[in-house]
Amino acid sequence: MGKNSAISAQFEEGKKLFMKGTNGDKKAVRSAYDIFLKLRNDMSRDALLEAYYGSTLALIGRDAVQPIEKADKAQEGLDTLNQAVTMEPNQKEIRLLRANVCLRLPESFFHCSQTAIDDFSFLLAQYQADPNYLSKIQVTEIIKNLSTAYQHAGRPHEAKEVLQRLSK
Repeated sequence: MGKNSAISAQFEEGKKLFMKGTNGDKKAVRSAYDIFLKLRNDMSRDALLEAYYGSTLALIGRDAVQPIEKADKAQEGLDTLNQAVTMEPNQKEIRLLRANVCLRLPESFFHCSQTAIDDFSFLLAQYQADPNYLSKIQVTEIIKNLSTAYQHAGRPHEAKEVLQRLSK
């Protein structure tokens, strides 16, 4: 994120609102969207900002009433997240954001469980190389989510194998 302290403060406020939104607060989602949109318009493209903007679009899609708006916003969010990963493919927070969005989108419509699998696998590989890369809580959550992604992709055997890592 940029060096300007006002921009950083706005970004952090957007992240707080985003987290409230992930827990179901629709007003917080709209407020986070407004912040990320403004920051996006005020500065050059930043991969992490793009990732939060895209994740917020996906939440707007989640909260939409009309099916077309649900699908359009979710797809726009996914496209933005994919662009953010293209910009910074090794950025942990961006990969986590995209993986979690992909995990929650319906596989029958968006076909992005494999993207979630790829992102969660990438994060676990980074952790294998550097045990300080993720906390134990994050590793546990990622393993559970990876198993779920395999289930969504119709690969129950791999889902079960992944969960066996937790018992080790």
